[in-house]
Amino acid sequence: MQNRYFIISAVVALLFVGAVVGYAIPEEKQEVPARIILDNTGGRVVFSHRTHADDYGADCADCHHDGLEGREYLPCGACHPAEFDETFRREHPKAFPDKEACLRCHDEVPTGPLPEDERPDIESIPTRGEAFHSLCMGCHEENGGPYGEDACYQCHAR
Repeated sequence: MQNRYFIISAVVALLFVGAVVGYAIPEEKQEVPARIILDNTGGRVVFSHRTHADDYGADCADCHHDGLEGREYLPCGACHPAEFDETFRREHPKAFPDKEACLRCHDEVPTGPLPEDERPDIESIPTRGEAFHSLCMGCHEENGGPYGEDACYQCHAR
């Protein structure tokens, strides 16, 4: 009977040590994220970075047009908000690593809230949903991916 408890205790101890070691060893940082989830009104889209990069040969700059040499890409919502509301205007400046990025849309680096006549023309800047949809659908149409009204639910969850 004691032999049985010894075996169970040894197995539990090995599992515990394995869990601690697995938790303690940091995961290797992936150059390309495996996937991201895009929440939207058309239904969630699970986007596989790895599939698009490795299998389809997409380059980061094909989608991320904000890459500055030697820097990480900005989150899409830094420039393409869900909507141009007060929350976006307040949080937007915090999304950039330095003031140089401001000059992509602004004539000068803003030092505070901008008067209405000095703000970029938001009619020419697509919202996040418009930007994704245009980019994804354009690429799908060009490269034979799911495209058209009947193809929506090949990417969007119902």
